[in-house]
Amino acid sequence: MYSFDVFDTLITRTTATPWGIFALMKEKICQDKLENGLSTYILENFYELRIQSEELARKAGNFQGKEEVTLEDIYEAMAVSGCLNKVEIEYLIKLEKETEILNVVPISAQISYLKSLLEKGEKVVLISDMYLTVETIRQMLKSVDEELGKLPLYVSSEYGMRKTSGGLYRKVQELEKVNYEDWIHIGDNLYQDIEIPLNLGIHVEYVEKKTMTEFEESMLENYHDDARLQLITGAAIRADFFVEQNEKTTAYHIGSRYAGPILYMYGEWLVQQAIQKGINRLYFIARDGYLVKKVVDEVLKYKKSSIKTYYIYGSRKSWRMTSLSEEHYNLYQLILWSHVLRIRTLEKLADVLQISLEDLYVYLPGNYSEDKNNIEINNQELEYIAYFLANNEEFKKFHLQILAEKRKTVQDYLRQEIDVSDQNFAFVDVSGGGLTQACLYQLMKEWHPEPIRTFFFKIDRVNLDKNSITDTFMPSFLENNLTIEMICRAPHGQTMGYEILNSEIVPQLDNKESLQIIDYGFHEYEKGIIESVKCLCYASEINKMQFGTMKNVLHYFKYISQNPCKEVLEYFASMPSDEAGRGESVEYAPRLTRDDIKRIYLERTYQPVEWFYRGTDLKYSELRASEEEKELIERYKRECYSGLGRAIRQKTEAKYQKMRRQYGSAAFYPLRLLEKKIILYGAGKFGQNLYRRIIEDRTHEVILWVDKQAEKYREHENIIVQNVDELFKYQGYQIVIAVVKEELAMSIKEELRRIGILEENIFWAEPLPYPDMHAKWKNKGIG
Repeated sequence: MYSFDVFDTLITRTTATPWGIFALMKEKICQDKLENGLSTYILENFYELRIQSEELARKAGNFQGKEEVTLEDIYEAMAVSGCLNKVEIEYLIKLEKETEILNVVPISAQISYLKSLLEKGEKVVLISDMYLTVETIRQMLKSVDEELGKLPLYVSSEYGMRKTSGGLYRKVQELEKVNYEDWIHIGDNLYQDIEIPLNLGIHVEYVEKKTMTEFEESMLENYHDDARLQLITGAAIRADFFVEQNEKTTAYHIGSRYAGPILYMYGEWLVQQAIQKGINRLYFIARDGYLVKKVVDEVLKYKKSSIKTYYIYGSRKSWRMTSLSEEHYNLYQLILWSHVLRIRTLEKLADVLQISLEDLYVYLPGNYSEDKNNIEINNQELEYIAYFLANNEEFKKFHLQILAEKRKTVQDYLRQEIDVSDQNFAFVDVSGGGLTQACLYQLMKEWHPEPIRTFFFKIDRVNLDKNSITDTFMPSFLENNLTIEMICRAPHGQTMGYEILNSEIVPQLDNKESLQIIDYGFHEYEKGIIESVKCLCYASEINKMQFGTMKNVLHYFKYISQNPCKEVLEYFASMPSDEAGRGESVEYAPRLTRDDIKRIYLERTYQPVEWFYRGTDLKYSELRASEEEKELIERYKRECYSGLGRAIRQKTEAKYQKMRRQYGSAAFYPLRLLEKKIILYGAGKFGQNLYRRIIEDRTHEVILWVDKQAEKYREHENIIVQNVDELFKYQGYQIVIAVVKEELAMSIKEELRRIGILEENIFWAEPLPYPDMHAKWKNKGIG
């Protein structure tokens, strides 16, 4: 004879723990409080009361020589609180049975094994230590498979004997008249299903028990009575545990256990928002929208919704620059929101602008074309070039001509893909600042001049664009928030542009990274997510419950992004990524070598960390460091500005110190931005240092040097400087304002404009103590 344990061997619950059923009951009785008449005390404390009442009933039963209790015993024990009458006890017993039956799910592998035994003609019985009645458990078994409900079933509550004591095994042996040596018992509990029957001489087979991760245990330790968290965790466990263990990969495990719950909660919210707002078409934007669409499609199946979903290929690269037009030319903003700290060469800038380097040289200010071998630029140069090009009419005309064909192709693609017959559609993305959606509006406004609506998982700033409506699932700027983009990957590369193929416009994809992602196990990761989502959909549907509370989303997201276990950390940190905007795929958060640590935390001072760090998320790389390396990082942070730190950087800074001694605050003035012949305005200390540097550089000629206090400087400083009135004799030359303070520079600039000097001929750049410090960006929102 074969006997099977029932709970967690043949069937399990939708909840993470058996006590999760009580959390679901609490949710239900609180919803129906007007109908059930239960006291506030019972409503608020039901979860704890139910657990403690069972413990009390068992202790009372022990005194009476009873090995097992019934549901009636448990609720009679709860009644000692004085807050339950007979009708209310009957109501709660009925509700618990209904909740148990509703939330049962099969363990398919063991059910298949049981059926194979029946097909061979073997005798099979079921045995369970349980306070529920035989009839209730039989209904639970029937709900997953009718055949299970027909098998002999021995339950401890019926016989007053438990497997734990061996009494129930002896009772079954007596009733079934089977020898122990001819009996095989299968179960998941190492004590009552393995040790006890072995001691009786019964053969045993152990079924691996479903277990929680440390993260899940920690969550439920603090929030064990949260019905939603019980169901979320239970679904993740089932999706991960009840697959063939020899087929399960790390990628599948991470997808089902960690990423799946986050994406489900976002997908659930998306569907809910779409229904409430009357949206019947959702367009998921590549690449972050790939997995989100898969999740939403599963949610829609369970809800039997008529909402249609579509996948649309687009990217910052393909939509932003092509959105520029004669009336809307926000080039300066687009450059600064293009991973600006990674733009270290003119070649990279040309790539951002989508023009050739040779064409860029034609329109650059100053004398860059004189030295085409030196294409590196610092932050200050980039800031000024961006501002100059954005306000240069000749470049604007040329740039729009270059982009015209690309713009038309993009617009044709959007017309082809997007149904704008009414306003009942929206786009779906994961994260961002809203700029790409503003660009999308500019591309579509010719045939759809209405605001663009986009759903986000999280957004980086409050949207102030009247042409863009943003609805955000998580309105907060989280630490390590880029991790959400690692969670939402796709098996294809970035959309670089579009082309016509067989009369259809199709995307041009850069698939270098996608091949690495697929090799990394993406499809197993995707499979894990979808299995988890299916389990969550089922649990949500049968319990008529929405799961996406902000608390639970943050549990998962903060764990992955800020305090992951080694397995989760290594999986996401090692994932191939080109999110850093280099145009090359590297690990999302590579391990820091000791040299990296020294350069980033000790030797670096003013330079952007992006120049020293190849990955995307330095904080995540720090998490990968050993304890010794973490101590080294903290020590270097402390020592960076100490005497030791300055001494270490002495060699690096020697050339800068020499320049500063020679030219003071003019040492790193961006001379390449100056025209060959200039007028210098300002003869103070900074002006004098700048004049000397320009003369000694020999690539520029100061044709006039002026100052309001020219006479004083000629008399006391013995320098040749003219009155400001002399400016009128030299029309059309670049006037370089040689003062340190921005406020004074802007005042001079305004005066020059009032006397008729064209703004394009006036130049001021902030003097910086180092050549590569951040400039004071005119647009605060750098991205």
